[in-house]
Amino acid sequence: IFSTSTGSTAYSMAAGGSVVHPAVPAILVTPICPHVLSFRSMVFPDHVILRCYVPEDARADAAVAFDGKHRRDLHRGDSVQVRMSAHPVPTINKSDHSSDWLKSLKRNFNFNTRARQRPL
Repeated sequence: IFSTSTGSTAYSMAAGGSVVHPAVPAILVTPICPHVLSFRSMVFPDHVILRCYVPEDARADAAVAFDGKHRRDLHRGDSVQVRMSAHPVPTINKSDHSSDWLKSLKRNFNFNTRARQRPL
């Protein structure tokens, strides 16, 4: 999965990737069911251009989808280039960027919360 910091709390997190603050200008790469245990989620700076390709000697073709839609087949030798848009999508915040984000994580995922314990 290739995602931005904004997308890190959706697809990337569901696949076991890192959760990254939306203000961090980054591209995340999160493998889905990797065949090699050493392949882990990675975070790249926003200025890099990443390329994912299907090797010429691959046993089968592959496919790519964009936000779960617009599926396209990739054949041996095909590639997809990923880079950060020059035009980021602005967001609206209720209070400030960080507290809105942290409250959203806590509310939606019980992030950094624990059940209240009864007194002894």
